[in-house]
Amino acid sequence: MGRIKLLPDEVAHKIAAGEVIERPASVVKELLENAIDAQASRVEVEITSGGIEYIRVQDNGEGIAPEDVPLAFQPHATSKIGTTEDLFNLHSLGFRGEALPSIASVSKLTLVTRTAHQDIGIRAEVVGEEMSLEPCGAPKGTTVEVRQLFYNVPARYKFLKSRAAESRRVLEVVTGIALAHPHIAFTCVRDGRTVLTTQGSGNLKDTLLLIHGKRVKDELLAINKSYAWGTVQGYAGTPKLGMGNRSGQLIVMNGRVIHNSAVRAAVEKGYQGLLPARTYPFFVVVLDVDPKFVDCNVHPAKSEVRFAEEQSVFRDVLDAVRSAILTKNIAPQIQAAPPRTAPAQPRRITPRPQQKEIAWEPATWEQLDAVLRKYRPGSETPEPPLAVREHAAAVVETASPDQHSDDVRSMLVNGRIIGQLHQMYILLEVMGGGMWILDQHIVHERVLYERFLRDFASQTLHVQQILPEVLEFSPAEYDLVQEYSQAISKLGIELEPFGGSTYIIRGVPTFLSQEGGWKDAVLEIAQKASTSGQFREEAAVTLACKAAVKAGDYLDMKAMQKLVAELANTENPFTCPHGRPIIIRLEQAELLRRFGRV
Repeated sequence: MGRIKLLPDEVAHKIAAGEVIERPASVVKELLENAIDAQASRVEVEITSGGIEYIRVQDNGEGIAPEDVPLAFQPHATSKIGTTEDLFNLHSLGFRGEALPSIASVSKLTLVTRTAHQDIGIRAEVVGEEMSLEPCGAPKGTTVEVRQLFYNVPARYKFLKSRAAESRRVLEVVTGIALAHPHIAFTCVRDGRTVLTTQGSGNLKDTLLLIHGKRVKDELLAINKSYAWGTVQGYAGTPKLGMGNRSGQLIVMNGRVIHNSAVRAAVEKGYQGLLPARTYPFFVVVLDVDPKFVDCNVHPAKSEVRFAEEQSVFRDVLDAVRSAILTKNIAPQIQAAPPRTAPAQPRRITPRPQQKEIAWEPATWEQLDAVLRKYRPGSETPEPPLAVREHAAAVVETASPDQHSDDVRSMLVNGRIIGQLHQMYILLEVMGGGMWILDQHIVHERVLYERFLRDFASQTLHVQQILPEVLEFSPAEYDLVQEYSQAISKLGIELEPFGGSTYIIRGVPTFLSQEGGWKDAVLEIAQKASTSGQFREEAAVTLACKAAVKAGDYLDMKAMQKLVAELANTENPFTCPHGRPIIIRLEQAELLRRFGRV
């Protein structure tokens, strides 16, 4: 007897559903795409328990004719294509005819629909292979309710994340599709609370502001370029909106939210030289592509696409983004210090001087300190002056953990600080000749990282109350922070819900009390909590990087001496928490060789 046999329909349907329906967010995505294809102008999404227990998607679209309802639950039944050629001329989001049958095979589904030509609607209930139909009163459009997702597929059910995590994924899907279709009014209700509302004005910028808040209002650069294969539109955020992850990125093609590495790489390359390492740009790129140049049928969930001329798309997207960025001067404005105000007037904080105004001819470094202080009246600890461009330097030798730690610490303690180079590096003359170059930011980062971990382990982390700062998040970001708020509070960061999608931060670890702009740091910490198995260490890296002195900060002799002494007391004076070298060594023998003395 042969071993090959046909699978029962029930098993085949569940296998097919597994390719399309991975989690509640997949259900919402498929139903939203159906609503958009039905020409809806208003769509409401409601979920409970992260969408695991209940999902409802209601639209005011064209509805389904009564005679088509049973057929809509058959696999590969669709009104959107008829021939193979249609696959390369798609003008709809759905085209496989898999959404409703796949969802129905792994849940208890109810559909209510009515067309504009019908006086009464029809209600369909599907449980397993059983379907019941009955007439009912209904508004124009379609409502789909999905209950107990994966109730009959326990193996898939156990792979779901927490309800909060699944809820966040649903919000991310709704947010992305709302941005892809700003002409449609979307509402998302989670556990009885409205968490997202868009107006359907048709203006992408309006929708962006509704979702991401006023923080992006003045930081959006319009993209609008046309090419042979289509157009590139949308908005690129200024470097100020840069983030520690890619959660602020969205690519839309012909109304479809997609993932495409070539387009993403092109946009990020457009920011080359404008963002620090491990910082990603914020953008919404909308591509309008001739359907014959793109294949949407390369992924079961239709989230990935393939371009016929990918190199051209890469080049043109890069050009469009770069053009948008260059239309606005995004460099910080530099102004000369105005004349001092009269003593009777209130004290004002004056802008930093331009470097060309400083006399760079001191007899000693102490005299240079005095010169710099002269430009900062009334301040015992001078403000750091203007940041200078970092120049690439040849690395002669890098200190490594193989070198005896005690020797390195002795060199650090007994060396003589020569001064500060480019307001980025500390120059240290060491015993025996030669010079060490230390990156001031990395030195401080290592010191703060180890101090934070020590205080956390010994439960001596001190929290200082600060002037409250309002942190405005998108709905999906708010959910992420809310899910990990308890873990964040253990780091000494005190957050308090402030209505809508906002938090107030009231307290932070003492060494961070002078810092501001907490939104990105809190979001990055929450992101790491969701993905990293070493959350405490990852969070310590983020906090240390935020508080450490920056490239461009002026340090006087005492500040440099303190930093070097603190580095000598660390467990690892060789690398920063990211793995970058702290010390570059230029030995006496190399200096002699370079100057032809040997």
